[in-house]
Amino acid sequence: MEQEGVPKKVEKKVSRLAFLLGPGVITAATVLGPGSITLTSKSGALMEYSVLWTVVVAAIFMTTFTRMSARIGCLNEDSLLNIVRTKYHQILAILVGLSVFLIAGGFQTGNNIGVGLAMDAMFGGGIILWAPIFTAIALIFIWTSRNFYKVLEKIMLTLVSIMIVSFIANVFMAGPKIGQIASGLVPSEPKIWGLVIAISATSFSIAAAAYQSYLVQGKGWTRESLKKAQRDATIGITILCGLAGIIMITSAAVLAPQGIVVNSAVDMAIQLEPLLGSLAKWLFLFGLLAASFSSFVSNAVLGGMFLSDGLGLGKTLNDIWVKIFTTLLLLFSTTLAVTLKKNPIEILVIAQATTIIGGPLVAIVLLILGNNKDVLHEHTNKLVTNVIAVLAVIWILYLSYNQLMSFIG
Repeated sequence: MEQEGVPKKVEKKVSRLAFLLGPGVITAATVLGPGSITLTSKSGALMEYSVLWTVVVAAIFMTTFTRMSARIGCLNEDSLLNIVRTKYHQILAILVGLSVFLIAGGFQTGNNIGVGLAMDAMFGGGIILWAPIFTAIALIFIWTSRNFYKVLEKIMLTLVSIMIVSFIANVFMAGPKIGQIASGLVPSEPKIWGLVIAISATSFSIAAAAYQSYLVQGKGWTRESLKKAQRDATIGITILCGLAGIIMITSAAVLAPQGIVVNSAVDMAIQLEPLLGSLAKWLFLFGLLAASFSSFVSNAVLGGMFLSDGLGLGKTLNDIWVKIFTTLLLLFSTTLAVTLKKNPIEILVIAQATTIIGGPLVAIVLLILGNNKDVLHEHTNKLVTNVIAVLAVIWILYLSYNQLMSFIG
């Protein structure tokens, strides 16, 4: 009897974890892809602890908008872009949908490169082999899954758990400098602005924040689930930015003293050597693969769903146009990943940075909806939320301007 009780206890714990980590974990897994891991590793290696503040800022801004989006999803039967269409204008809904689609395309290019880097380091073959293979797997999953949300949630929960174990365990062995960590939390002029832009675009993904409204509706959460949705959003973003910070700290403690600048996945894997020695390469690459694939599917669906809904053609994966646009995004981003000739790490950094350009419009629309009483009734934004959100919009505009100037000049 006792032996039979053990699996039941384990099952209850897993169910409890699934209860705590709902749509928020999908948002975290969507954002915490190979781009985030690569950028935080590269930043720690090149600038040590000095830009930790960017992760903290991203966490505050991302949590604010993700909670806002969760409220919109719980308190309305209509989707976010259908609300934009009916309350404002069809053109605005289309522009937001297209912006998110392009943002997702930038992330997806990075996901293809991340999958290719991890698999190439383990088995050879290069991005040109592995990116198409994983795209094919994703397409099979998307076109054949009958209950997409439940399947996706279980996959994300498993893969995020692997990432947590892979990266958190190592930080205790890396011997980071507490004083330098504290000083890195204070905003300062960064040595490499391009990396700061890319980190901000990755960790503070306004598109993923907006996605939360669709995810809570996919979960079936309504007004009665509002507190749960808010808590879930906070937990998901805390996991996301907490892991990003831990990776940056570990990289600063392990890679920077050795002068490693991160030009390959194997370079990044060295940061796990204090804990795992010769096994570091394999665990890191598996963690990178998990991060890549978890973001691979959910990010593609995010882009396809927003564009389809913006055009008024459907808002769930069961809608044919969502699948069509998701397929187009996957194929286009895979083509970019396998045809671009630069160093894969450099391409990944550029791909992540470009996602900041479409962000201001999405952020402004979310902020407007967050203050619309017809949409949120008595749950409109409080003063503190609006102050943080306005600062976030200014930050995104500033980063977008810098990114555009870097392209022009």
